[in-house]
Amino acid sequence: MRYLLLTLVLFISFFSYGEPIKLQSYSKDTSLPHKLLIAALNNADLDYIHPYESDKDISNARILNDVKIGQLDVMWSMTSQSLEQDYQAIYIPLFRGLLGMRLAIVTQQNVEIFRHVSNIADLKKFRAGQGKTWPDTTILKENGLNVVTTLKYPNLFPMLEGGRFDYFPRGVNEPWDEIVNYQDLNLTVDPYILLKYTAPLYFFVAKENAQLAQKLTQSLNNMIKDGSFSSMFFNDSQVQMVLKKANLKQRIFIPLNNPNLSSMTPLSRSELWFDPLNESTTTQ
Repeated sequence: MRYLLLTLVLFISFFSYGEPIKLQSYSKDTSLPHKLLIAALNNADLDYIHPYESDKDISNARILNDVKIGQLDVMWSMTSQSLEQDYQAIYIPLFRGLLGMRLAIVTQQNVEIFRHVSNIADLKKFRAGQGKTWPDTTILKENGLNVVTTLKYPNLFPMLEGGRFDYFPRGVNEPWDEIVNYQDLNLTVDPYILLKYTAPLYFFVAKENAQLAQKLTQSLNNMIKDGSFSSMFFNDSQVQMVLKKANLKQRIFIPLNNPNLSSMTPLSRSELWFDPLNESTTTQ
């Protein structure tokens, strides 16, 4: 009887935890999604590994395929209806909606190009640069904006500097570090406009990985309840930089529709979303 009980415990343990969770990030990644994922996995007592540790220049197309075939277990991406059809989303926006508010990286010599832009009609005169498979590329195109694309994210910065397009829309948390990383290209953040659409960034797992999806959802919701999610959000260096540098209240907001938004988007859960116009003056 004791032997059967021990065998049953080992059997349940194996199928509860299985192999370590394979992540798209690398161990020294300092991004907020990576930190939230590690915290959620630790809180759920799940082990993890970083298969891409020695190869950090991975295309989004490869990440998508690797999750589908089981080479990766968790990825993160801005959502779309097609992504949610092909993968299981964890419906908690990791940046609390900040990625739907986008600033433009421009070259320093073109820092004034949006001075007189006040609406989407004005913006259509310029060309945006984006990743070919990114969900927000579809959003920009569906709103009638001109978009130049490439498969690899690092290519976008020299393409901008070389005049292949006029601006590179980025989530409000993203451009500051990117400009530092590509400081030899003389790039800067446009001071005048902000594109705004609802475009949450979620964790995704394979459709058949329901147990992992459930564990991540529960762990992240526990973090929201105990305040650790909010604390990590406001303590994130990129978010703090947004609150200090983006000058959101002084910008012209250009609203865009997101045709890829699914009915599963948790718009009714106000605790999941950050309103920087109302909170930016009180959370620094």
